Amino acid sequence: MAVFFSPALFRAALVPTLSTLAAGALGGLAFQALNFPAPWMSGALIGATALVLCKRPAMMPEPLRFLCFLILGSSMGTALSPDMLAQAATWPVSMAFLAISLVGVMAGVTLFLMKVAKWNLETAFYASAPGALSTVLAMAAASGSDMRRVAFAQTIRIFLLVALLTQILGNAGAGHGPVMAAPPASSLTDIVVLLLTSLAGGLIAAKLRVPGGLLVGALAGSAVLHAAGFSDARLPDVLLVPAFIVLGSSVGIRFQGTTWATLRDCLLASLGAFLVAMAVSVACALAAAWLTGDDPGKLVTAFAPGALETMTVLGFALGYDPAFMSAHHIFRFAGLSVALPLLAHLMFQVRRKL
Repeated sequence: MAVFFSPALFRAALVPTLSTLAAGALGGLAFQALNFPAPWMSGALIGATALVLCKRPAMMPEPLRFLCFLILGSSMGTALSPDMLAQAATWPVSMAFLAISLVGVMAGVTLFLMKVAKWNLETAFYASAPGALSTVLAMAAASGSDMRRVAFAQTIRIFLLVALLTQILGNAGAGHGPVMAAPPASSLTDIVVLLLTSLAGGLIAAKLRVPGGLLVGALAGSAVLHAAGFSDARLPDVLLVPAFIVLGSSVGIRFQGTTWATLRDCLLASLGAFLVAMAVSVACALAAAWLTGDDPGKLVTAFAPGALETMTVLGFALGYDPAFMSAHHIFRFAGLSVALPLLAHLMFQVRRKL
């Protein structure tokens, strides 16, 4: 008979989870006090990272991540408006530039890691992939790549995007904070209906294997509810702030198990790869912004080479259109998932024949 709940496992997970949440909350509180952009998410990232680098136990259980994506997706759906969706006519142009940036990022980073950092082709190739982390790691494990280097390069990129991009764009005046700003308080019934509808949308999207299914499906469910005029509910900060803390902390604890030897071996190469990736992404984003007349900061965030859910929420935290963000990051994820196996086969098969 299957055991669905173990008190012993619960107790073993409780302290690391509470420690992680406490470190994330302290980081978020500090960033909020300093008036940094997207403070609860980026501050939690720094707090959780500091915790694991100090070799303290850290954990973020899947049920908390589930609730985090449900709440944030639901809140993003309330921010959609007809004006936002009317701008969708420009999306094919920006998506074309996004496709160009994906090719440029992977080519540039692969060459940098091979020629400058002296990594082998397989390791450099998988370390260059801008997103789709689970697919990348699964393929890298089967290729003979140095998994430590691939995972570290991917983690460093996500860390720097959340820690730095919010600050750079926020201090440059980009964005204006989450779009859900201070509406009248919604009733408990309206909030429950909103969350249940978002949950249904998230579960359907996950069942259909939509990239970022729970977050994107919750966003869609909430958006339909509001667009149809069935609800004008907004989620309160008492739900949103913990969700941002959970997401930021989840990124920070990816450094768990990192040793100083790994830092010495991989840090400079990973930083260089990040700079190459961002240079290509920003150049393509600015070109798309110039052609479409759209906000350059929004395009830079949409083109940023990070995890789908994390980057979509980061754009939302900066006040950008969540439909635009999710559409572009899903496009990037789907493109990578299709193109990566084909590119790997072509590259590695050609090399073996030479």
